[in-house]
Amino acid sequence: MSDPEKHLTEAEKQIRRLEALRQEREENSKESAEKVYFPEKTQVEKTTEKLTALRNASLPAGSRRVKIDGKQKSSKLRFLQIRILEQLNEGDKRLRGSVVTRIALNRFLGLDNTPEENDLEAKINEILRQYKNRG
Repeated sequence: MSDPEKHLTEAEKQIRRLEALRQEREENSKESAEKVYFPEKTQVEKTTEKLTALRNASLPAGSRRVKIDGKQKSSKLRFLQIRILEQLNEGDKRLRGSVVTRIALNRFLGLDNTPEENDLEAKINEILRQYKNRG
């Protein structure tokens, strides 16, 4: 009776050894596959990533640009404001954002416009009236 028990323990030992070998082979093949498909980053790549992360973290929140319809826009403007500026620019190429801002500030501060700015303000009012009628 002691013989079959001894054979069983030998068989169990053999099974355990085979399982350990299989596990070791799996780990080795996994490690080699990771090295091939996910190579370790070089020191230059690591440094570049760190510096990029530091630069992005140091930028003030307002300086980051937002993309709307594939174009970078200032995040300080609302979507509707951006759309209206685009409509103004399509209506007259002279109506860039800086020109519209200057005219709006003159009106807000009660300053006089130049004759050219008066013409552009009339053009702005006409384009905005058309925009309101469409919308």
